[in-house]
Amino acid sequence: MKPSGIFFVFALGLTLVSGVLAETPERNPVLSTGTLSLGLAQAIDGAIKNNLSTQLAAAQTDEARGEALEAASKLLPQILGSVQQSRVFKQNLAAEGFTSLGGLTFNPLIGPYDIFDARFQLVQKIFDMSSVWLYQAGRSGVRIAQLQEELAREQVSAAAALAYLEALQSQESVAATEANLKLAQDLLTLARDEHRAGTSTGVDVARAETRAAAENVLFIRARVASREAALRLKRVVGLPLAGDIALTEPFRSSPGPLPSQEESLARANGHRVELRLVEERLRFDRLALHGARAQEWPSLSGLADYGYSGNLPNSEAARTGSIGARLDLPIFYGGQLHGQIETAQGRERESEARARDTRLQVEEDVRLALETLSTEAEEVEAADEAVRLAGRELQMARDRYAAGAGDNIQVTSAQAAAAQSQQDQVEALARYNAARVNFAMSLGETQKFQLSAGNTQKENP
Repeated sequence: MKPSGIFFVFALGLTLVSGVLAETPERNPVLSTGTLSLGLAQAIDGAIKNNLSTQLAAAQTDEARGEALEAASKLLPQILGSVQQSRVFKQNLAAEGFTSLGGLTFNPLIGPYDIFDARFQLVQKIFDMSSVWLYQAGRSGVRIAQLQEELAREQVSAAAALAYLEALQSQESVAATEANLKLAQDLLTLARDEHRAGTSTGVDVARAETRAAAENVLFIRARVASREAALRLKRVVGLPLAGDIALTEPFRSSPGPLPSQEESLARANGHRVELRLVEERLRFDRLALHGARAQEWPSLSGLADYGYSGNLPNSEAARTGSIGARLDLPIFYGGQLHGQIETAQGRERESEARARDTRLQVEEDVRLALETLSTEAEEVEAADEAVRLAGRELQMARDRYAAGAGDNIQVTSAQAAAAQSQQDQVEALARYNAARVNFAMSLGETQKFQLSAGNTQKENP
């Protein structure tokens, strides 16, 4: 299989397995006691629901909404209510510059006395472009978090599909090795019968016994690999590890027509989450840059307060209040604003570079995935032909041996070739369907991926 950028999902699948929460999906029909029927769509749904990556992405979306509300709060009215009651035991008016009044001197020390104040204070931003830009950036941050959540769903879907394919491949390998074991046992019985009839030697029987023992080893290994693949699939999907599953979908073994590169690129440009994500991140960084630059502009705020003040909270307390405005002029902050602007400019340039690279990466992913899918489809056809020819060779060797026209060396060799061709066919099917998953990933359509051959290749590769 050709290396390509899109085949990172194979490694991604192993990484995402470690981030799965083992919860039981709600929809899994029971076949028998302790056995659950599992289709690919159910596997994908369960993985999306239970995987830690998607759950963290959803939590980060909520976190981004909170940050957007925090940014919006700077543009909304700020109302503060306060009640104060204090006792001043001694106050020195001389500290405030009062030592005489009308030429008359007096004792500047006064007290004790009480102070009461109950008040509502209002602060409203009238003009603050920095806060406006940062609010827009906060809304863009929410969209970024939503796109990251959608990307996590795509990645988890790919991991679930690959785990399902691995389990299918191991299941097919068990069936193939079991059939080969039965064939070896049948040939061993034939060799023993021929030996008793005097038409073959003990070497023929020993050779058949060796082949049967080797096929039994392969069958045992295939069963172990199948159990391990089933455990990994249950871990990805979130099923109880102690239960049994029955996969309801077979490999797709009939490659259909492939879409053109132009059509595939158009679909990828419309569906790949990464493209929308880098564009939104670029928009976020531009808004943040506008917000940093706007900090150098003046800001205007309206102020008002209303309440009661006096010595005690009684009838002698009087209504008091004020209204006004405040203009803030940023003059010098020791280079802080300039540093923030430089930082925002650097982040914008980084986002522009990432956006250009992502567009090129998407095109590369599509072209390589399409090429790999075409190659794997040809390999499936070649593997099918090899199985047919190996079966024909085996049948001819058995007929010659049964007719006494040869020894079982030809039979054993033909049997080994047939067994290898069947295993190659299973692996070719696995690679072909994995290539289909990677092609769907390159188009951004993994969540809609179907293993069955119901749809045409152009609709669902």
